[in-house]
Amino acid sequence: MLHFPSKNTAAHRPAQTDVARLHQLLGDHVWAFSNCRVDAPGLQVAEVDWLFYNSLKGTFILSEWKRYPAAVVQVMDEGKPWLLASGSTVSNPVEQVGRQLQAVRRALQLNICRKYFPAAEQHSINLYPSVYSPQINGETRRERLRYGVVHGSLEEVAQMVERRAVTTPLVVPDGSARIDLVEALAELFRCSISSAARRKIHPPVPTRPDPAVRMAAIHRELAALHVELATLLDSPGTQAVPGPAVPVTVPPVPAAVPAPSVLVPAPAPAPPLPLLSPASTPARAVTAAPRTAHLQHHVTTHVPLSKAKAQHVCAAFLAALQDGQFRHSGVHIGLFGSLVGQRLKGGPALASLAPGSLRTWCLAQAAAAGVAASIDAIDPSIVRLTG
Repeated sequence: MLHFPSKNTAAHRPAQTDVARLHQLLGDHVWAFSNCRVDAPGLQVAEVDWLFYNSLKGTFILSEWKRYPAAVVQVMDEGKPWLLASGSTVSNPVEQVGRQLQAVRRALQLNICRKYFPAAEQHSINLYPSVYSPQINGETRRERLRYGVVHGSLEEVAQMVERRAVTTPLVVPDGSARIDLVEALAELFRCSISSAARRKIHPPVPTRPDPAVRMAAIHRELAALHVELATLLDSPGTQAVPGPAVPVTVPPVPAAVPAPSVLVPAPAPAPPLPLLSPASTPARAVTAAPRTAHLQHHVTTHVPLSKAKAQHVCAAFLAALQDGQFRHSGVHIGLFGSLVGQRLKGGPALASLAPGSLRTWCLAQAAAAGVAASIDAIDPSIVRLTG
């Protein structure tokens, strides 16, 4: 999900837990505008909690969110209040979302549809109204609604947004038209667009990395792997596995040859490889294996062995990035990708879940989640938490 929050600092903000859950349930083809202010000629200014646009299905869905002090006992259609378990009644939110629907439809007809959806008949702009309240449960009596639907969980909201279809889908082609549309919608509903959302809607043309920089990064990754291998070999409990017995033949001893009278100096020892020296200090050798095991714990916790999705990889990376044990070392993207790839055997490839450069994708996920991250100034294969 691409979230576009309100520009108004005085507007209500959705709970971060709800936003995070919607990020897990909805893909980036869903654009979500929260706490919108809608001015439509001839109608009262409308305050909209959530407006979802499914860019694949071409559907707009309006969602009014309500929280009550008690469970909802009975849901009624327009003209009747809702009944709570405490015995009190509350104003009908279905009526409220109906008034909001008129304002949003008129605003779309006047400002969006004629330019971006010229083939669609203006009177067929079909927005879908809905109400979400966590106080609605399985025991709530629901009167059949003439328009729209009510939900008691975010999973139900996500299913509606993903599956809702219309006879006249409002879809724009890929490319610059998509970023133009999202800018127009954000301006109309007074919402902001993050740089991460812009890149996901219209990603930049990939550029070939500098060969020298990439070769240096590969050498550093090899050095880190050598340190990890040395740590594993030196760890207590590691025993050599005996191989099959091989017959040994003793060659005949040659005749003794007198030693030469001139002593030949022994060759000077070769200098150590410069690329391996930074990673071969005792401190890094001791901590490499524990960090690898800790990173693997996050991967196995969040990435399932079957039916893994991009949000699972994102959750594993964000959990590791914000882990205090990686505060100073950062997250090694090459090692992270290797551990995730081990979980994806027989399933989707990592390249399909995280398209493009894995490092760029991880940085974009962190930005979308509101987590400040940056590339290490010395080692570009490491991403660390900023601040």
